[in-house]
Amino acid sequence: MSNVRAGRGAAFSSFMQAVLHSYSLLFFSQHRGFAALLLLATFLNPGAGAAGLAATVLAVAGARAGGFSRDLTQLGAYSFNALLVGLALGTFYRPAGSFWLVLAVGAVLALALAVALSGWLGKNGLPILSLPFVGTLWLLLPAAEQFHRLSLSEGSIYWLNDVYAVGGEQLVGLAQRVGGLAESWPLPAGLTTYLRALSAVLFQDSVLGGALVAAGLLWHSRIAFCLSVLAFAAATGFARLAGAPPELLTHYDLGANYLMAALAVGGVFLIPSARSYLVALLTVPFTAVLVVGLGKVLGAASLPVLSLPFCLVALLALYCLLLRPAPGRLPLTPFQLYSPERNLYGFLNDRERLQSRLYVHLSLPFRGEWRVTQGYDGGLTHQGDWAQALDFMVADAEGQTYHGSGAALPDYYCFSKPVLACADGVVEAVVMHIDDNPPGTVNTQQNWGNTIILKHLDGLYSKVSHLRAHSAQVRVGDFVRRGDVLARCGNSGRSAQPHLHFQVQATPYIGSRTLAYPVAYFLQKTGRGHELRSFTQPVLHAEVSNPEPNALLSQAFRFQPGYRLSVWAATGPEAPAQCWEAFTDAYNKTYLRCHTTGAVAYFEHHESSFCFTGYYGPEQAWLYLFYQAAYRVPLTYLPEQTVADTFPLSTVVRPVLKWLQDALAPFVLFIRPTFALRYEAPDNPYHPRAMRLRSQVALELPGRRQVQSRAELDLRDGALAGLTVHHGTQTVQLMCSPEAPALC
Repeated sequence: MSNVRAGRGAAFSSFMQAVLHSYSLLFFSQHRGFAALLLLATFLNPGAGAAGLAATVLAVAGARAGGFSRDLTQLGAYSFNALLVGLALGTFYRPAGSFWLVLAVGAVLALALAVALSGWLGKNGLPILSLPFVGTLWLLLPAAEQFHRLSLSEGSIYWLNDVYAVGGEQLVGLAQRVGGLAESWPLPAGLTTYLRALSAVLFQDSVLGGALVAAGLLWHSRIAFCLSVLAFAAATGFARLAGAPPELLTHYDLGANYLMAALAVGGVFLIPSARSYLVALLTVPFTAVLVVGLGKVLGAASLPVLSLPFCLVALLALYCLLLRPAPGRLPLTPFQLYSPERNLYGFLNDRERLQSRLYVHLSLPFRGEWRVTQGYDGGLTHQGDWAQALDFMVADAEGQTYHGSGAALPDYYCFSKPVLACADGVVEAVVMHIDDNPPGTVNTQQNWGNTIILKHLDGLYSKVSHLRAHSAQVRVGDFVRRGDVLARCGNSGRSAQPHLHFQVQATPYIGSRTLAYPVAYFLQKTGRGHELRSFTQPVLHAEVSNPEPNALLSQAFRFQPGYRLSVWAATGPEAPAQCWEAFTDAYNKTYLRCHTTGAVAYFEHHESSFCFTGYYGPEQAWLYLFYQAAYRVPLTYLPEQTVADTFPLSTVVRPVLKWLQDALAPFVLFIRPTFALRYEAPDNPYHPRAMRLRSQVALELPGRRQVQSRAELDLRDGALAGLTVHHGTQTVQLMCSPEAPALC
């Protein structure tokens, strides 16, 4: 019975979240506090507020009953247009009698148009915005003129009548005091107009309603708030300069068209930046033209313009930007997080640390440690069209590349060493008939010597040259895996002593021009040991090798879909145990989900590295502690190295500092949240069964560094066994086990 009640409670909570998201999505947000303020603001006109809520509930219920996309329904994407329809009808007509039937028809029609337009526009990567709302009202308003039992609302004139109907004289008295106080605020005329413009998005003309919307907008996003102020100033300034007619700047057009167009283009669809702010400003004159032009055209058909100018300007801008062959300096938001700050911080963070998504993972084409004897733009042969290439040799502790006299090829350490495939691919070309040169001589007639070319993708090939004659282990057309032996290192072609030439190219021909391309992961020898480098090119004289994954680390962080981890507090039973489970989403992205809190942490697992890529959920959740503690973990044991990384700025929790950074983020970043991790010695250096990792989260500010938290990760028998996090004077100690199926 308790499970049934819990299930019903969860279903009701999910339903109400979808309703709330419908309100916040009016401003491209999923902020529930903002949604609550918008819901409250709509009830400043009780009839309109009730109609809007009823239409939203009906649309959410209809979307669920119709089996439409669960994710889009939960976001409010199918229902926010129905909310606008309800607010508009509740403002225009008196909510009584047949009104509710018309409202139901309008909500269902808005839902149907939202679903249909989502499918049509979504194929081109375009949002529906408020087009379903506009279309629904264009159909309903002319039809409503024939419904004689519908009476026009006097709420905007005698709004206290609606208040009296809801709460009697006591509520009327309270409304008079609050409303009168708000309207009597000694505010500058410009601020009053701005607040009324914000309230007009909800079909009101209220300073108090605008103040609630402005407060919610500021709470949700400092960037969005700044853009709204900027667009308001630009619109009023443009109207003065152009000598525009009064109808150009009604409160509704200011809020629902000018402000919304600038917010959508400058802060939602584009990654916020100084350039996106400029584009937001450029939407103002285009919106003005559409407001006036569409007013004339649609006025002839007795149809209102509503928010159509905003929709057309935003869609036109977005579609034109989508047609660019390259994003340039105005990148579009790749994954919508429904917050300009999160979009910006996530984009900057991913660009800096998630190079793995941009490249095929290439490894070094050999075993053991080799030295770079000629790098990119080398002074010998790596010039012009062939500048982006690498030459490797094996050197001893004294830096010598051979033993003995060096007069014979076998004297050279690298001669006849295996040459490996740098990544999976198909053998495109094999040349093996060229004799190896005696040391000190070169073959300029057959410059590249014995060569093998692999095709990894269309337009991406790798080439190894100067191979030993007749040493090929593959033939043209063979499929090879990363690490498969292709041939042996030799001294053929233009090569005075045995070495391996490695390059990446865009075409399959021997002699193709080279292409700058990073090696995914490699170890570079330093004075203190070895450092792991990622997605860069080895430099001249560097001694490099492929990282060897540590079995304990690799197994402990291998969260395959279906893997479950039980987590409980070590200090007592005051908090219930939790179950984390690994999943794969529709885009083949892997994530951990906490069944108790609903928190989700996305991650990537590669042969040499584990890292978290995103977190969605409450920051009080234990999964968030794990996300921060194991933000990046190289799967190679590196006792001498401190692994460093950066968090997105959305992880900053100090409100004043964060809000200031948010407002300035499109122009300058002065906060840098950092991550650092070190390895402690395992229990057994040869066959480790236990190991501890220590990590630290800090804020780097101008002139100082503040440690936010420290953590210890305990690994045992190939699994996460414990997590301890120290934050100030508080310590959270968790125990973990993959073996508790009854709990999970």
